[in-house]
Amino acid sequence: MKLVMRADDFGYTKAYNDGMIKAVREGVVTYVDLMLDCPGTEDAIEQIKAYPWVSVGWHGGHFWGRPVADPKLIPSLLNEAGQFKFRVDQTLKNDVVYEEALIECRAQIERCIRLLGHAPICTTINHDLLFEKARAQVCDEYGIAYDFMRKVDRKTRKEAVPADRWKHLNIFMPCQHDSCYKILYSDYAEEREKYDPVAYYLNDEDQLLKEDIVITAWHPGYLDDYIYFDSSKHFNLARVIDIKAMCDPKLKQWIIENKVELVNIKDALYGSQDYQNYLHSIHSRLYMGE
Repeated sequence: MKLVMRADDFGYTKAYNDGMIKAVREGVVTYVDLMLDCPGTEDAIEQIKAYPWVSVGWHGGHFWGRPVADPKLIPSLLNEAGQFKFRVDQTLKNDVVYEEALIECRAQIERCIRLLGHAPICTTINHDLLFEKARAQVCDEYGIAYDFMRKVDRKTRKEAVPADRWKHLNIFMPCQHDSCYKILYSDYAEEREKYDPVAYYLNDEDQLLKEDIVITAWHPGYLDDYIYFDSSKHFNLARVIDIKAMCDPKLKQWIIENKVELVNIKDALYGSQDYQNYLHSIHSRLYMGE
């Protein structure tokens, strides 16, 4: 089985980025999903340049910061505070002007190209929403991959079907909200503290080992005051636990014993060997080659 270890919310703040980079440097993160509109975006891009074997994606659906485009050009996307009006209520993505959505999405990708040197590798798209249809158009313009995996949506329970060009890869992403994340929605802190990403793999809760290529997603990053008050309180604890989990020797041993091949998302989609070549170069026991 090939495993893509995705780390979400990269770029949230500098403090958050520092925690994620620890999970990259000392752990098994192979792919970071970048938010291009947040306070830590530029720092995230500068830091990830030192780790070219880690893929960078465009964090799908998350527009939690402030617009990259001139706000005067995209009024239908914003609330009175100047933030994206759909950052909490995703249905408001249908109440936008399509051309304005294109302006903002293009501005975000151009920002990534200017700072990182290239567009993100991939993203996820919810085709039921008008704003997301604009994102899909921009992805086509810049060669950003989407619709490449099977996954059941947490809210609609609809299963995403890969586009024809990706079906042969048989990439699967479990709905971790139904398994490992489920305990985080408890109203009781003592229950949320039982959250255990390492046990998720050791117990194979989503039967990952029977799949060909799997993507699992986590949120490793340090907390600061911005995130504490901006993010879901239920997920704040998970963020720091995820750093430790991604670096845990028990998780690394599970990978070795089950002959799991760590890959980044570029490797998974296009057949490159960037992440395994990196492991080979540092003589890591996680390297699955001969």
